[in-house]
Amino acid sequence: MTIDWLEGLAAAATLVNVWLLVRASIWNWPWGAIAVVAYAVVFWRSRLWSSMALQLAYYLPMQLVGWWSWSRTGPAGDDDLPVTTLSPRARLAWVAGGAVLALALGGAMARLGAAQSWGDAGVTAASVVGQALMTRKKLEHWACWIVVNVTYAAWLLPRQGLWLSAALYAVLLVLAVRGWRTWAASLGGAHPGDGAGRGPR
Repeated sequence: MTIDWLEGLAAAATLVNVWLLVRASIWNWPWGAIAVVAYAVVFWRSRLWSSMALQLAYYLPMQLVGWWSWSRTGPAGDDDLPVTTLSPRARLAWVAGGAVLALALGGAMARLGAAQSWGDAGVTAASVVGQALMTRKKLEHWACWIVVNVTYAAWLLPRQGLWLSAALYAVLLVLAVRGWRTWAASLGGAHPGDGAGRGPR
């Protein structure tokens, strides 16, 4: 098994990104940008085109949106956006929207001959929903990442020979479960955990 240096960089940046996210640190966003760019190249070379497009067309600009949202849309506009949950109706709407996106994208990628079209489209759709909810500190975004991490670690990435990334997503699954529990325990607070993740004043 050979490990490409770029995949290693992408994996390391992603791990730091999610570790900071569990702590609700605003610094997760710059690390996310590094991971996004690196993984875009990794996925392009592996012909996981839905995942590649997701990195560049959605994840990258959303790093800027997330930084702005966390730092400016809280009560004091000073990195104090609280953790909240969706209403039952909103949850249903997000699930339905994700399902429609997965079906549309899977059909398009199948016609283009992309690798693992439907599975790749499914995690792409779940990631789109998760990232959107993450920018607003919605607790439910962790459920999306749990689904994404399981699918990447157990199916998509091993079938493409991306073993380092598959191992990374297994670790991210553990962090996602921890993130869910940490954020749920401090609903309504601006900074889950021990508060050490507060950004610069």
